Amino acid sequence: VLHAYVPATEPYEWWKGLDRQSEEYKKKKEEAADFLWSAIEEYVPNARDRAVEGTVQIGTPLTHERFLRRTNGAYGPRVEAGKQTLPGHKTPLEGLLLTGDYTFPGIGVPATAASGAITANNLVSVGQHWAMLDKIRLPERKK
Repeated sequence: VLHAYVPATEPYEWWKGLDRQSEEYKKKKEEAADFLWSAIEEYVPNARDRAVEGTVQIGTPLTHERFLRRTNGAYGPRVEAGKQTLPGHKTPLEGLLLTGDYTFPGIGVPATAASGAITANNLVSVGQHWAMLDKIRLPERKK
C-alpha cells in the first residue's frame, strides 16, 4: 500500500471555479498526478503500470474542499512559521476540546492521531489510559 501526496502548496486560485467535469480540470488533474507518479517512480519503477486497477484515487484541492470540507481545498493547515499559530485544543467553552490536524502540526492521520492523544490527556492521565486499555480484551479465539 502506498499513500503519496504533495503538500498542496500551489495557489488555490489555479483550481478555483474549475468545473470538475470539464476537460480543463481533467487535464490539470492528470498533470498533477503525473508529477506525483514521476516522483514515486524514482523509487518504485513502473509504479503506475503496477497499480491495481480501481485502487488509485487522485485528489485535488477541489476534491478536498468538497469531500473533506477543507477551506480552499487545503490538505492540512497552512500556517506560516513564526507568523501564525494553530488554534490548539482548548476553547472558551468549558468541556469543549478540539482535535484534528488543524490543531496540531502536520497533516492527515498522523497529526490527527497525535492531536487526539493530547486532547485525551487533557481529560484523563496517561495512567488512567493504560488502566482502561488493560480492561479491553479480545474475545477468546475459537479452536
